[in-house]
Amino acid sequence: MSFNGTPGEHFILISGINGYIASQIGFDLLKQGFKVRGTTRSKQSADALLKGAYAPYVDRVEILQVPDITIEGAFDEAVKGVTAVIHTASPISFALTTWSSTVDIAISGALSILNSALNHASPQLQSFVLTSSFAACNDPSAPQPKTFTEDDWNTWAEAEAKSEEFEAMDDEAKARVLYPASKTVAERAVWSWRDEKKPPFAITSINPTILIGPPLQPPPDPAQLNLTLKIVWNMISGQLDHVPRPTPSSAYVSLHDTSAMHIYAALHPAECNGHRFPLATGRAPPQALADVIRTIRPRWRDRIPEGTPGEGYAKGYGWMEDGVSIDCERARKALGIGEGGKEWMGWEKCVRETVEGLERWYGKYL
Repeated sequence: MSFNGTPGEHFILISGINGYIASQIGFDLLKQGFKVRGTTRSKQSADALLKGAYAPYVDRVEILQVPDITIEGAFDEAVKGVTAVIHTASPISFALTTWSSTVDIAISGALSILNSALNHASPQLQSFVLTSSFAACNDPSAPQPKTFTEDDWNTWAEAEAKSEEFEAMDDEAKARVLYPASKTVAERAVWSWRDEKKPPFAITSINPTILIGPPLQPPPDPAQLNLTLKIVWNMISGQLDHVPRPTPSSAYVSLHDTSAMHIYAALHPAECNGHRFPLATGRAPPQALADVIRTIRPRWRDRIPEGTPGEGYAKGYGWMEDGVSIDCERARKALGIGEGGKEWMGWEKCVRETVEGLERWYGKYL
């Protein structure tokens, strides 16, 4: 760790603390002894965390209400006295189908917290970590085979979201354009802000692919699960009559590895400053999800769509030789992957833990 003193001397600010990624990051930081300050649109929405997973550490947790992340000054109080900021709060929903409800909010929220950090954080602020996405790196039209790196950028989503054709799309198609557009444009805005303001603290982005892993504190109703977990839930609860189509890369990474990378970047500002960290373990399209679930829960075979077993992914869930791969060498070295037997969490373990978690939380619906 690059910080001076003990973990208990440092407050880490996490925006959107009750989110899927943020709640796990907070939990992992608390287990390491840090103090966590989280923001959420309403303090009540963090109650389940405080009474649940965070209960053993509640004396080291602060929750601040930030009803609107886009307002300049919204984070002025939240940033005071923190050593690192991890900004995860951003609109992510396929119900959002306009530029103003996605891209504008993502940009304004990121710049709002950056300006607060620059103007109101104490000198001990060392790092700002942005939760971006591999969607901000991906170009599905790139000739394959193609290895994406941190130098690659999504060049299509913004243009398509502003095109005449966009208005004729159905809501699902619009959402599939607006999500990568919001991640790309907001991340570019962060790097432009860094170039202009030259802040005294480090800035790093984490760009995970599709996340898989059990939620730390899931919503009371499975219908409120995030997009990735909803696919798993819909599959195990018998709501799908076919295997969903794959995303362009169909790459995945575990929630736990993603949390670890955020924390590493926050604690190692000098090493991570100015870098983007794509995160991916391999390729696992929805067919791979169906295949694993049908194997680990044979009693559910009648409700899980069979699809075409084994199609669209490599043995061991690695990269297809003639397809997309992602260079995660910088993240691998940072997390010590490949050293002392440490490896990325694999697909089958990710799926098993996710299914077990959903069974534990929502068993009455199965």
